[in-house]
Amino acid sequence: MELRKKNLFESLILVLSNSFEDYCAMDVIIVGAGAAGLMAAKQLSSAGLQVCVLEARERLGGRIYEYNGKEGGAEFIHGNLEVTLDLLKEAGIEKQELTGEMWQVTKGRWSRETEFFQHAETVIKRLKEIEEDISIETFLGKFFKSEKYQDLRYSLTSYVEGYYSGEISKTSARSFLEELTSEDEQQYRSIGGYGNLIKWLAEASRKAGTILKLSTIVKEIRWQKGEVEIVDELGETYTAGNALVTVPLGVWTADKDAKGAINYIPKLSAKTEAALQMGFGSVIKILLKFEKGFFKEALLKKQADTDLSNLHMAFSDQSIPTWWTQHPNDTPLLTGWLSGPKADQMKDETDEEILSKSLYSLQEIFQVDIHELKNNLEWSKVFNWTIDPFTKGSYSYSTLHTATARKILLEPVEDTLFFAGEALYDGPEMGTVEAALKSGKDVAAQLLSRKATS
Repeated sequence: MELRKKNLFESLILVLSNSFEDYCAMDVIIVGAGAAGLMAAKQLSSAGLQVCVLEARERLGGRIYEYNGKEGGAEFIHGNLEVTLDLLKEAGIEKQELTGEMWQVTKGRWSRETEFFQHAETVIKRLKEIEEDISIETFLGKFFKSEKYQDLRYSLTSYVEGYYSGEISKTSARSFLEELTSEDEQQYRSIGGYGNLIKWLAEASRKAGTILKLSTIVKEIRWQKGEVEIVDELGETYTAGNALVTVPLGVWTADKDAKGAINYIPKLSAKTEAALQMGFGSVIKILLKFEKGFFKEALLKKQADTDLSNLHMAFSDQSIPTWWTQHPNDTPLLTGWLSGPKADQMKDETDEEILSKSLYSLQEIFQVDIHELKNNLEWSKVFNWTIDPFTKGSYSYSTLHTATARKILLEPVEDTLFFAGEALYDGPEMGTVEAALKSGKDVAAQLLSRKATS
């Protein structure tokens, strides 16, 4: 309840500081106050344009969601990513390098892991032999179909589903290779969480003149060359010369009657079809805050060769398979992660059912009595992003058709409608906050360039 009050208060501060007339007619209206939208707002308003950001939620950040000071959405910085790190430096926000060990837990037995999936070198070698792009499922059937590769197939499938939120029947093998060979081993967290970066972007945009309006669900975008009229759920109308739409792929492909769906008049059928050709996964993230960090000592008495003092991540065969700690910080928080098709299968379960499966998974992984877990649990929160009406999934991954579809979705319409977001970034960091920030920055520059020459 307190969190809701805080967000509503923030919404009032953002809106009441400006009269209604201020955001009725603007140069650019941005739909979505996630990383891409706020980055674009900062760039456009700093260039002197009148910008209004309309956000459906009663909070900023989109898939970045700070809850009780912890990350309910995006959390990691996957390498030395230029735009993200430059922004953190500009905002005066420190980063922390991730350290610690990965472990595999199978049938109650723990073993150290140095790779995210088995026989990575062999898989990469075979991937390089592909002449024409194929799916990961076809790739496994072509090179690793024999019984002796059963564990490899399971390991690689789990990795594609868990890390990329993808389906192996759709995931591009060639794009998978590109991402594998370009990944930076260094991983970071933003100290204080991504929420601090979102707050800084919002404040920088506001200082440059951007108007941020929360709890505003866009239902229609009516457009003609040089003119946009946006209608929200309450029937309020906002006009501008341009609109920049930064909604996730899940919103693009949502049923027309869904809460977060947007109706374009005239329709943008080619773009909707393109969005359907791209990969967009499912994810459920669970935060469990305990009174004490039992997980570093739990197995010492039962499995003498298991020292979990540096535990960072554990992969298991349980219903909630992946868990990580806050290492190197000594915080009694465990984060559960279920992604890909398995998350989609569980999406309609209640938070209570998902929490129960989470605790049972931890009981099996750490061999701790479930009653002890429940008594030790301080608070919990389930983030079922797949049923969130303004996300309807997790993040994008590359299919065999993504490269072509992305170009269609990214192309401006009559120099009037522009589009950005993590799924529209053409680079190996697709699906990340970096991709969203870079996309917002690039499309803002494109919009400014088109305006300058019009």
